Amino acid sequence: MTVSVIDDVFNHTLSAYAISAAWETGLLGRLDGSEAPVDLREFAREQDLDAPSVEAVARGLALAGIVALDPDHRCAEPGPQFAETMAKKGFFYWLTRGCGELFTTMPELIRTANRPDGFTVRRDYKAIGLGARDAGFSYVDPAFYRIVAERGLRCGADLGCGSGERLIKLAGRDPEFRGIGVDFAAGAVALATESVARAGLADRISVVHGDATAMEHRPEFDQVDFVCTFMMGHDLWPREECLTSLKLIGEAFPAATDLIICDTYRSDLPSTDRHPVFTLGFETAHAVMGQMIPSLAEWKDVLAEAGWNLADVVDFDLPPYTALMHLTRERTHG
Repeated sequence: MTVSVIDDVFNHTLSAYAISAAWETGLLGRLDGSEAPVDLREFAREQDLDAPSVEAVARGLALAGIVALDPDHRCAEPGPQFAETMAKKGFFYWLTRGCGELFTTMPELIRTANRPDGFTVRRDYKAIGLGARDAGFSYVDPAFYRIVAERGLRCGADLGCGSGERLIKLAGRDPEFRGIGVDFAAGAVALATESVARAGLADRISVVHGDATAMEHRPEFDQVDFVCTFMMGHDLWPREECLTSLKLIGEAFPAATDLIICDTYRSDLPSTDRHPVFTLGFETAHAVMGQMIPSLAEWKDVLAEAGWNLADVVDFDLPPYTALMHLTRERTHG
C-alpha cells in the first residue's frame, strides 16, 4: 500500500495530540528519567490510566520517531526525535490543548456572519499558560533574568502572568523580591494563585485580575519598579490601541523604570516556505481571532511614541520570530 504525503499529514496530526497527552499524563517524564524501556501497561496501572489508550498514545509518538516500541507495543524507550520533542513539547500543548477548541471550530469562526463586534473565541488559558511556561524556560527566561539582575530590580508586575512561574523564579533567586501577577483570564489567575501558594510565596507574590489593554492604577502598584509581559503584547494591538495601552501601563505603575515586552512578531514568511514550530499555528490562530500580529519594525515604531526608551532588543530562534524588548524611563513617582 502506498502512503502519500497527505497520509503523513493525517498521522502526524495524531502525533501532535499524542505529545500533549504523553506530557500531561507523565509518560514523557517517565521516558525521560528512565534508563530502561518503560513497560506501558505497568505505567498505566501506576498512574490509573487505561492501558490500551496509553499504548495507542505511544504508537502516535512512534509514528514521528519520538519513541521506539518493541514488536508487541508493550514497551517504549526514547526514539531519535525524543530530545527535540522534550524541548518543544510546550508548543504542542499550546496548539492542541490551549487552542484546541479554536481549531476544531475554525469553520464556524471564519464565517463573517459569526464574527460580530466583540466576538470571542474560547481557548484554555490554563493550558496556554502551562505550554508557554514550558516553552520559555530554556530560551527566553535567561535573558529576562539577566536584565532584572543587572538593573537591580526588586519588585515586578507581570501582565498576563499565566502560571506565575516567572515571578516565582525571581522570588526564588532573590529573598527580597516581591511581585504582582496580573491576568485577565480567570483560569490563569487560578493557576498562578495555586502555583504561588504551592511555592509558599503568598506573602511576597499576589495575583490580581486585570486587563493589560486598559490598565488601571492600584495602590499596591506604587512599589513596582519594573513591568513585564510575555507572549501577550500582540493583544494590545492595533497600533493606536497599543499606544494607548502602553501609556496606561506607564500611568498605572508610576514608579516603574523598566518595561520588558517579550512577544512573537509577524514572520511574513511566504506560504511556500517550510515554517518552524509554532509560527504558522500562532499566526493562524490569531488571524481566526481577528487579532493583528505586528512585525518587529511595527513594534519599534510604536514604542518610540509611548514614553519609553528602547534600551535593547534580544531576538530568539525559539520561539521563532520572538523578541525581548527592554525599555527604560526616568522614575516618575516616589
